Amino acid sequence: MNTRLKTAIGVVAVLSLALVRPDPSISKEGIITPLKIVMADVGHGDCIWIKTPDDGIKGNGKYEGYNIIIDGGPSSTRIVDILPPLGLKYGSKVDWMINTHAHNDHYRGLIGMLDIYKVRRILDPGYQSGGTAFGAFCWRSLIEPGSVFYSPVIGIPTIPGLKSLSQSVPFPLDWGKELDVEILYSNPAVTDDTVNESSIVLRLEYNLFSMLFTGDEEGKYRPSGGYNDTDHPMMVEKYLLDHYVDEDNNRLKSTIIKIPHHGSETSSTTPFIKAVGAKEGIICAGNRHGLPDETVMKRYEDNACRIWRTDRMDQGKTGSESHGDDTIIISSNGIDYDIQYKNIDPRDTVALAKKEREESERRMRDGAEKTRAEELAAAAQPEVAGKEDLEAEPILNTLD
Repeated sequence: MNTRLKTAIGVVAVLSLALVRPDPSISKEGIITPLKIVMADVGHGDCIWIKTPDDGIKGNGKYEGYNIIIDGGPSSTRIVDILPPLGLKYGSKVDWMINTHAHNDHYRGLIGMLDIYKVRRILDPGYQSGGTAFGAFCWRSLIEPGSVFYSPVIGIPTIPGLKSLSQSVPFPLDWGKELDVEILYSNPAVTDDTVNESSIVLRLEYNLFSMLFTGDEEGKYRPSGGYNDTDHPMMVEKYLLDHYVDEDNNRLKSTIIKIPHHGSETSSTTPFIKAVGAKEGIICAGNRHGLPDETVMKRYEDNACRIWRTDRMDQGKTGSESHGDDTIIISSNGIDYDIQYKNIDPRDTVALAKKEREESERRMRDGAEKTRAEELAAAAQPEVAGKEDLEAEPILNTLD
């Protein structure tokens, strides 16, 4: 094979490989996928899916690609149609499932997940709320094959068959050696009126990136008689500030915060917001109960925190219709991070025009690459003998 032919074939091979765009969610040894955090739009409620970084090497305790679920939203039937299209396929293993507290806009969807996923560890604050739905969640958690049900996750179990992780906080969770994850708060000793104060609060850190997950923790009373005290934290926020923030250390500081309690005025005191110092704040809501409160969003914005909402396009919708279109996706390599809505707001003409332009440019680029590859492939074909060669006098074999 001549040199020209070898070179052309090599170029074609390289360009052909370039045309096959790898799926970034598929790991290969030596390639580490980013940390992914999906804030699923489940209507009024919380549902978070975390996919930890993955290097494709199983069993080394680092970059293992774990699946973690924090809350499941308000519907056990709706959730099974929301998460699989986002990438958590039916039958997947869920390494950690966390129910932050016993309110149905957080735990009901977990019942549906226990039917479609293989769950290994289930964490719950331990307050035994009444009602058949929560009883169903606890029973399904207890009998889940190959799983351990930690309830209370922090404290002393009072029911046979249940376990706890620790009697005190902070407590680290092993989500891979590359991540620092701690339960900062959880309390089973609450009442039906104070269930939000049982919420599991945890913080995740991946090198320079961090996120605080808050459940429905509370820090103040609702405004009354025109008075709204946002400067004197109480309840869970006071505990967090007292135990994790001092002049030498701040273990609450995070890049992103899941804004507590759907953006309600029962949370997010000014000292708490300042201590966390988040650049981005995510509100999980669904056009119910008048949430999020405008005053809460203003406090975050006044402290340079950009707001993202899973009810962004819910105006005019009923509570049962307010899901599926405002999912928020976060990714990080431990240094930088990216945050965006899965779907562009159809009212955002600038973003729609940008997306259309990018797709048009991509199609043109792909077409040009394909055409170039075809031209090089044609050039690499062996040369065909000329007509004068084909008409040359044949050489005859004789026995003489």
